[in-house]
Amino acid sequence: MINVKKLYKKIFSDERITSVIPGDNILNAYPAEVEIFPCIIYLDENQSDGEYSDNKSGASSCLLTVHIFSKKITGYVSTADVSVIIANVLNEKLWNCSQNKEVGDPDPDTEHRIMMFNKSIFELNINS
Repeated sequence: MINVKKLYKKIFSDERITSVIPGDNILNAYPAEVEIFPCIIYLDENQSDGEYSDNKSGASSCLLTVHIFSKKITGYVSTADVSVIIANVLNEKLWNCSQNKEVGDPDPDTEHRIMMFNKSIFELNINS
């Protein structure tokens, strides 16, 4: 198992992302209620052992879920635009986008998009 928390923090600190979503609005845990907009919530959904050598894991198969929230009000960035930026950043780091969809929200003025990415991360190249 590899600790990928620092890697996720680095990914979501990318200037392309923080230029449209303020850093304080990028969270690594789901709050009880989303009250700040726009915002990104990224979650490490699964991290299973991968390659083995000398009876220990040298890689992790990671599944990252990203929730994007915004308002359907003039002046707010759309979740679709943010998803393109996130996909570009993660694709450059060879993450595979397996899901990108708009989902309903109880508030009709709120946009909510869910993205899922996966990648095998090897201990030797944790910083890429």
